[in-house]
Amino acid sequence: MDTPSSLGRTIRTAGLLASLLVLSGCAAAPNATAPSAAPAPSPTASAASDGHGVDGGSASEVSSPASALIIGDENGGITLLDLATETRESLRAGEGDADSIQSDGRFVYVTHADRAAVDVIDTARWTVPHGDHTHSFRGEPRLVGTLAGDGDLVVTAGEQRAALQFPGEFLVISHEELAHEELTPEADALAEIERRPSDATGPIVPFADHLLIPTADTSIEIADADGAPLSGEGMPCTDVTDADVTRVGVVFACAEGAVLFTREVGGAVVGESIPTPHGAPAPTQLSGRADRPDLAGIAGDRGAWLLDVRARAWTLLPSDVPLVAAVAIGDDESRTIVLDSEGRVRILDPTGEVLVRTEPLLAASVADPSTRERVRLIVDAQHVYVSDPASGAVYELDHRDSLHITRTFADLDPWFLQLVG
Repeated sequence: MDTPSSLGRTIRTAGLLASLLVLSGCAAAPNATAPSAAPAPSPTASAASDGHGVDGGSASEVSSPASALIIGDENGGITLLDLATETRESLRAGEGDADSIQSDGRFVYVTHADRAAVDVIDTARWTVPHGDHTHSFRGEPRLVGTLAGDGDLVVTAGEQRAALQFPGEFLVISHEELAHEELTPEADALAEIERRPSDATGPIVPFADHLLIPTADTSIEIADADGAPLSGEGMPCTDVTDADVTRVGVVFACAEGAVLFTREVGGAVVGESIPTPHGAPAPTQLSGRADRPDLAGIAGDRGAWLLDVRARAWTLLPSDVPLVAAVAIGDDESRTIVLDSEGRVRILDPTGEVLVRTEPLLAASVADPSTRERVRLIVDAQHVYVSDPASGAVYELDHRDSLHITRTFADLDPWFLQLVG
């Protein structure tokens, strides 16, 4: 199974196999410990283009994000938990044959070392930023098909696309193109996606009709859509460990701190370095709320780093106890959510002051290294979702209301957690 990380961590696969399968799902009873849920978002009249150039294919546009948690268990079972209705739908039965699970925020990738395959599941829930507003879609989840490849697979999301890297090659999956495919066993759309050679040493990110490709452990090249480097383009960035798409642009985490790539008027992509100040190690992972301008990461044993991408500025948030995870809310108050080594969830202000903290909810999970690496911390506009592998639960906390636990989703085996919609 995978370890907690951004979308750019490796997952295991090998060999050669291609097939298409039919996805079947079943709903389980809602969590009995949770309060009444809000009504589900209602679809609009059309599932086609909405007149703004945003097309959901066979999915319907809905009035608000159709948020759901994707939960993967130790045996490879995948459950979709609808956050409006609290219903649970099995997207894949746990058969003990999954080597790891990854996601790009919409599609889920389940690898199988024993049969050399990567199953690709479309959750059919996503939101597209569109200037000063967004468009949200919801369709029927399905197993799209199976990919083949040798060695470790790296999955990195970028603008409704995902770059999938195998050693020596990569391919780019377009969410929009797959949404329009009428998939049958005789027409495997995944098998038709072109694979290109690559010597990338970090996560490849699709951005603004270009590809951003870390190379030789020392720089990030700007390439065209086919992966051909643009002459003279690129930025120094040593030992790239992570990449995140923010409202401002793409941020890579590296030994120097971060490198930001933005799109200029006219379509050109430019990069700039944002080095961390002296005093604490640069973070190896950066996390933030989707489509927001802030990111956060662990600053060694000193606390957390908050990166204001708009201001190109780092702030060290000191902590009196070691931190396990950090994620930026990305609001006007520049708050950061962290999980400490005692199992408490905290909200920090821009100076590192603790505004509020919980009881040690995850004490057992963070005390055991085997479960600590499975704990996930995810933030949306109102809530924090944190997985507790030791107790088999996922907690929903309101970060606008003193981290009050609003719901507990029990009877789970949360080895993997992702928010979609």
